[in-house]
Amino acid sequence: MNTTATTTAVPLARRLAQHKLAKFIVVGVANNLVGYGAFVVLSLLGVAAIPAMTVSYVTGMVISFIGNRKWTFGHQGSIFPTLVKFAVANLLGYGVNFALLWLFVSRLGLPQIPVQFFATGCVALCTFLMMRLWVFRADGGDSVE
Repeated sequence: MNTTATTTAVPLARRLAQHKLAKFIVVGVANNLVGYGAFVVLSLLGVAAIPAMTVSYVTGMVISFIGNRKWTFGHQGSIFPTLVKFAVANLLGYGVNFALLWLFVSRLGLPQIPVQFFATGCVALCTFLMMRLWVFRADGGDSVE
């Protein structure tokens, strides 16, 4: 099958979705690398799990909002309502991260660096779904595909 037929067979919306997903992944990887790196550095400096995660999470939120709003979704809507939704979605993600660290580090005594690595993946999945389906929805009410 030639590339012209393949390109034509794939609906435009699906091609755009794949492009946005790729951008979302790039922003997410950058966000999580910086955030996890900050967590590791703070942990090695003796900062406890929850405060280290809080600092690294806020750092990642800034990267995520700017990258996803401007680059991934090219969101042109009003910034304030989007920022509020973004904050709510990240507070939920923070809650998941907090609960995982509290349970596995504070209660079960596991080492905080590997636990945070696992938690980062769980939170990334949760926040991806919220960003895609709620925070950066297209103005017409359709979710960004």
